[in-house]
Amino acid sequence: MKKNLFGRIIGAALSVCMAFGSAGLTVFAEELEDVDTIMSDDADLTEDGEASDADADTDGGEQDNFDGEAPAVEDDNAVAGGFDSDYHEVTLPARSIRLKVSQTNNIEIGKTFQIKYAFTPLKSDDYVTYRNFNKSVVKVDQDGLVTAVGYGEAKVQLETSGGRKKNVYFVVTGSDGDVEAEPERGEVTDIEFADSFIMLRAGKSFKTDVIYYPLGLYADLTYSSSDTSVARVSADGKITGVSAGSAVITARTENGVKTEMSVTVYDDILRGIDVSKWQGNIDWKKVSVSGVDFVMIRSSFGSEHTDEMLDRNVKGCEKYGIPYGFYHYTYATTPAEARREAKYFLKQIKDYNPEYPIVLDIEESFYKEMSRKQVTDIIVAFMEVVENAGYYGMVYNSPNFIKACINEKTLKKYDIWIACWGDEDRLAALYDGHYGIWQYSSTGRVNGINGDVDLDYSYKDYASIIRKGGYNNL
Repeated sequence: MKKNLFGRIIGAALSVCMAFGSAGLTVFAEELEDVDTIMSDDADLTEDGEASDADADTDGGEQDNFDGEAPAVEDDNAVAGGFDSDYHEVTLPARSIRLKVSQTNNIEIGKTFQIKYAFTPLKSDDYVTYRNFNKSVVKVDQDGLVTAVGYGEAKVQLETSGGRKKNVYFVVTGSDGDVEAEPERGEVTDIEFADSFIMLRAGKSFKTDVIYYPLGLYADLTYSSSDTSVARVSADGKITGVSAGSAVITARTENGVKTEMSVTVYDDILRGIDVSKWQGNIDWKKVSVSGVDFVMIRSSFGSEHTDEMLDRNVKGCEKYGIPYGFYHYTYATTPAEARREAKYFLKQIKDYNPEYPIVLDIEESFYKEMSRKQVTDIIVAFMEVVENAGYYGMVYNSPNFIKACINEKTLKKYDIWIACWGDEDRLAALYDGHYGIWQYSSTGRVNGINGDVDLDYSYKDYASIIRKGGYNNL
């Protein structure tokens, strides 16, 4: 996270941080141990369920406009997690949330409905995130616009930054208002999974939801898995995790229309941190016995700057047997600059043997002034250099940046380290893409490190994947 944000983001992930006592982190919090599917919304939740402890991942105030010119490289900004533009500080939290629409609403299939609400106090600068419990019946975006996509009943839950919740219920009817309308078999022209990506623990199952177009029709589907040793899928669309890895689930109609869903199956959740010079002199002996399974180390930023703690951090990890990877913070504004930065990055890490991915951290606010194609071309240029050199590449970013600035179709070919501070419900509400590492807090405490440190979960055994594939000079 950016150094100047440490004093400002005061509400992020407080419940997570409570897992780390004054003696330091002996074991990471077990928040996700009982979560069957991280990216699905099928988990039971009471209307008065636990509050999210997340800060907002929404656009904040005015941004610097660099007009396409490369900014001066400031070391303070070159730290993973600096989503200054994606967060706004809640200075007056809502004590309650009041609906300005009916709690139960009939909505015709294909129509939209805008959820409206008000806070108490009225001057609150709080925000809400939306959770959809019936994705094959309605869709909801993060502006609260609901679209009816299938017949039936649905619930959408609003939640403030402080965990205040309110539910809105929908009954999707036929065009004539018939509340008992049912889908009809017909010539389906398109289909889509309600979830494009799920995380699934080995041995657990998840029932898929499919949306049919034109809305109101349906067709028989045939399901298949790209790797049945990782995930199996039954004839009715029930996915079961088999062993750690990634697979693609495909649903296909008789006339050849198909859709795909990515599935990551995990056996265990590995717990990590990411560090740079801002963590100072780290006592790696203490870190090694604190429950940390891996470390992501900043190596460099721009085309001529190396993190001054790079070598010390690497030697600490190697001495105490902690697997590590690297990230590079970019300021590139063209593909040529991206290639130059990538080569500089590789030069800084060439003498090391990382067992975790080599990451491009792209998040500067001036990228929001560029087109999606320009930003995507920069990412592709950087990653091609990294991967052509034999390294396992990854891209780090936040949900908002990905949605606003990057061609997500192109991004699918890269592994993702997603930054979204809070709990799994908030991540599910903001992001439905694939990822292998999740940075869930910027305010963690770990024995051996003075002050805050970013906390991460890894859902893949990258050390085994990278060694088996012969990546990263291994």
